[in-house]
Amino acid sequence: MSIPPVAVYLLAGRGSRLGDITQDTPKCLVPINKEPLLTRSLHQISALGVKKVILVVGYKSDVIKEGYQSTFNGMEICYVFNKDWETTNNLVSFYLTFPFIDSDYILLEGDLIYTGKAISKMCSTDSMAVSPLKPYMDGTVVTIDNDNCVKMMYLKSSSKRPEKSELLYKTVNIYCFSQSSHKKFVEPEIQRLVEEGLNQSYYEQAFTAVIEDKSFPIRAITFDDKSWYEIDTEKDLREAKKIFNKNI
Repeated sequence: MSIPPVAVYLLAGRGSRLGDITQDTPKCLVPINKEPLLTRSLHQISALGVKKVILVVGYKSDVIKEGYQSTFNGMEICYVFNKDWETTNNLVSFYLTFPFIDSDYILLEGDLIYTGKAISKMCSTDSMAVSPLKPYMDGTVVTIDNDNCVKMMYLKSSSKRPEKSELLYKTVNIYCFSQSSHKKFVEPEIQRLVEEGLNQSYYEQAFTAVIEDKSFPIRAITFDDKSWYEIDTEKDLREAKKIFNKNI
């Protein structure tokens, strides 16, 4: 089972909520079981057929480049530097990759850990990973229909965000897009937001817009809540180490 041949990782931010842990180490290189998050993920995607990796770097970019050079596990490694990483959000980091995207691709973030079984589910283009919303989860959520397609996407700040009326799923922050859908839906909306100067926005704002006007059908791929974890804070890191206390 293979996933798209190109992987895009957004790694530019510092991860300041991890405190001193990221003082000298980029967030994506924080270790679990003595293995950096990025190293673990690269091993996983190389086993699934990825041939080219685009790393968007900013904070401590030299450390990442030194660690991974131009190839890793048979994959070509390309670097895109977000020089404004301190004053922009992942919308801009994602936008900077567009000249280098020439095929279907998987989009990932560097503060995630997941099982090999979970990431192997991302073999369908125009899909997003989601997980049943739990009380400890925060951020963007979606509703899905009976065909496992995303009905609506709600940012954390959305006034339309439902409370208990519908079953909600948390976005895992892993997406697969076909090259044609990227050109037709993703790229124009991201570019519009950048041109409007919304540099502090998240890329989910663009996805929300194209899903809301029902122009872009996107499939929901469900991850079990114990098969992944997002690491934003020191507490998150402790919890992730408990869940992933062995290499699964």
